Amino acid sequence: MRKLITYALTVAALTVPAVSTPAAQALPAPATTLAQDFNSCGYYPKSALRLRTGPGTKYTTLGLLYPDDSVSADKAKGGWYRVSVDFKSKSGMKAGTTGWVAKSGLKPHTCMQLD
Repeated sequence: MRKLITYALTVAALTVPAVSTPAAQALPAPATTLAQDFNSCGYYPKSALRLRTGPGTKYTTLGLLYPDDSVSADKAKGGWYRVSVDFKSKSGMKAGTTGWVAKSGLKPHTCMQLD
């Protein structure tokens, strides 16, 4: 008889749909930014833009980026993107230099596919 009751409870537990509580529904999604959330063709500054050591104006400036420079973003925090310089910058920063820039100062490159 005990085995039958245990079996019945097991079957009932497996067939009852999961109940979602209002508290669980109210939790916001984690604030993660994946690489696929960024423009795969990269970005360029709209005008001269300071590359900083962290996401904010209180951080040290590493150098200036100009509209001819190309950068790739991989992380976001607030209104800031962590970027890496694609090629030697107009101001002389080496390719691969990483820092933070204001997201509002960037314009996405247009991706093209040539057939």
